[in-house]
Amino acid sequence: MIQFLTIYAWFPLAVLLAILLMVARFYQNLTGEQTRYALYGLPIILFGLGAAEYARIARASGDPVADLLLALGGGILLWLCVTLYRRMTAGR
Repeated sequence: MIQFLTIYAWFPLAVLLAILLMVARFYQNLTGEQTRYALYGLPIILFGLGAAEYARIARASGDPVADLLLALGGGILLWLCVTLYRRMTAGR
């Protein structure tokens, strides 16, 4: 059961990140500023790999590989979001 919930929880996260990717792409197309929207796929992949690793071991926490994947995906996502925020609000 934990495997199903772990994988199932990844899908809404992937949808939200895909929407954020589309916002960054729209802003780049609208203003011409570089937003690195293609990199938003990287956290989606890393979070998916982390969720798959947790599903593989059938535990909800405690796997160093999955923890590293999730932390790396979160760090990259944080950097991308802060960068996009600064670009979109610069001079306002």
